[in-house]
Amino acid sequence: MKPFGQTLLTLAVMASLTGCVGTRIEYFTDTTYPPRSSTAAVEWLPTEPTRAHVEVARITVRSSNYSLETLRHTMQDRARALGADAIVPEIPMVLMSQVGSPYYEAGLLSPAGAAFGLYGYGWYTPYSSNPYILTQGATDQPRIEQALSGIAIRFEETLADLR
Repeated sequence: MKPFGQTLLTLAVMASLTGCVGTRIEYFTDTTYPPRSSTAAVEWLPTEPTRAHVEVARITVRSSNYSLETLRHTMQDRARALGADAIVPEIPMVLMSQVGSPYYEAGLLSPAGAAFGLYGYGWYTPYSSNPYILTQGATDQPRIEQALSGIAIRFEETLADLR
């Protein structure tokens, strides 16, 4: 029973980690290629190759939690699933959201609420018993997100490659 428990725990951890990377795919071709095997390497090329190839898709991944290396591995996994042989990366980006003003909700803990005298303004208290207040805690923190994109390519097979 121990291997089943370990397998279940491993799957739960993997499922929770993979949901934190946003992925967007823009397809450049209508042709569907079979996915590469899970052990096939997807090359990370610094420039566009001179060898004949087809641009399959642009893959963009982003996360505020993971490093660029993790985003790169996620891109390679997606390219492998699309049947690509390599990725030509584009310039990495760092996106920072604008800091807004404090958000006041007319609820239990707001200046107009019943608990104003006990707790102060609603956005200073970290938790609320009011289910209609959408903001819990401070809302003046910027969100920093890393984004990485690249073109997934598939090399065309020529007669010289088949020999």
